Amino acid sequence: MSMVDYDTVMSAAEQKCIQGGIRFTKRRKQVLSVLIEADVALSAYEIAERCNAGSDSNMPAMSVYRILDLLQDQNLIHRLEIANKYVSCSHMTCSHEHDQSQFLICGGCRHVEEIYLSPDAVDALQTAASSAGFSAISPQLEIKGWCAECHQSNE
Repeated sequence: MSMVDYDTVMSAAEQKCIQGGIRFTKRRKQVLSVLIEADVALSAYEIAERCNAGSDSNMPAMSVYRILDLLQDQNLIHRLEIANKYVSCSHMTCSHEHDQSQFLICGGCRHVEEIYLSPDAVDALQTAASSAGFSAISPQLEIKGWCAECHQSNE
């Protein structure tokens, strides 16, 4: 991500926090920054390690978990349920809300791509689940596969 993009995203994140009545503290910025720069899904412990690398202060994993909960409540990050890892929201600078997130997760390099499915596609999935006697509690969809680069190197 270029510096302009990074600054724009961080500014948008700060504005969302302010609008939500939340202070965008140094540690919250640091956790979000790690996720933005990572470009892969990270666990809370991996985030803590990256925050503490080259730092004088030590951020415990429990603090990271609390910050992740807060950032998730502000729709700035997503928790990938299957992997129990976190990614930054790719729609932070959008002025409208994104209620339904779908993710493509590379099994090789761990890159995560947030995609958009039309409401009709999400409705079709929920209808199919309902027909199978399954009651979905979240419309979040996570698909594990191979990104183009990893797929090509595996052939």
